[in-house]
Amino acid sequence: MLALLAVLGAVAVLLGCGAGVVLDRLWASGVHPGTAAACWFAALAGTVAAVAGMIAVGLLWPPTPGHGIVEWLHGCLPHHPVAALVLGGLASVPVVWLCCARVAGGVPRLRRALRQRRDHREVLHMVAREDADHPDVLLLDHPIPVAYCLPSRWRPIVVSTGARRRLSPAQLEAVLEHERAHLRQRHHALLLLLDAVHALLPWPPTVRRARARIPVLLEMAADDAAARAGGSRPLAEALRQIATAPEFAGALAASGQGPGALSRRLARLEGAAGRQATGRPGRAVRPVAWTLSACAAAVPFAAAVAALARLVPPC
Repeated sequence: MLALLAVLGAVAVLLGCGAGVVLDRLWASGVHPGTAAACWFAALAGTVAAVAGMIAVGLLWPPTPGHGIVEWLHGCLPHHPVAALVLGGLASVPVVWLCCARVAGGVPRLRRALRQRRDHREVLHMVAREDADHPDVLLLDHPIPVAYCLPSRWRPIVVSTGARRRLSPAQLEAVLEHERAHLRQRHHALLLLLDAVHALLPWPPTVRRARARIPVLLEMAADDAAARAGGSRPLAEALRQIATAPEFAGALAASGQGPGALSRRLARLEGAAGRQATGRPGRAVRPVAWTLSACAAAVPFAAAVAALARLVPPC
């Protein structure tokens, strides 16, 4: 048991405190941004599993009161199956409520984004019109060049008439491919998951770094998908045209994540690093990254399950 607890503690420290620096260097080595984002999420999953396992062991390890309660339930409830079912259901209600309250209370941005996304979609139904040339695009009459996507089953991409006038056909198609990549790769769901992890564990440096790095990586992954479809030059020129477009809560825009991130994306698309990344990057690094990601997520989860399996039976 001490060995499992030591493993959980070491993994929590390594992933929660040191993984961010390693992942930043991994990204600098030229690995694909999608692979880098997967590594970040694996580090987050491992951190959450290790911390949850340590908390569970601390609550249930004898002679803590939690272990005494588990021992009593293990010996008493089999003799009263109906009462056990009722008691288990009633006991799960406050636990689920506390978990939900913790997540909901720590993610005001998440709730605000969901509400604004819903309100924004309702407004779009009233003021935007269908684009006859693209079945997944809503056309918004506005002079500012805007292009973004909202997760929806009906025309999730919004493009303004200003963007239609300012962008060439190749540039417009590059922007649309960028937004389609966001939707196809479920980047909205990944950002919501990132917010949930930050709500549960806002203190580890890796979690704080991930909140700043992952959104940019997802934008770069969408850039790569668009560049593979139509080349990097039209996309880079289109990003310059819509660089001043406003951002909307709950939406993913091609010009999002601020001017600093946009400059890095443009340099990546136009420079030697961009040509390498949009080609076939880091063949030697990618398998190693995926292997380490799998280990980072699996080892703490397996250690936590093994520790709980040894603690639950009575001594």
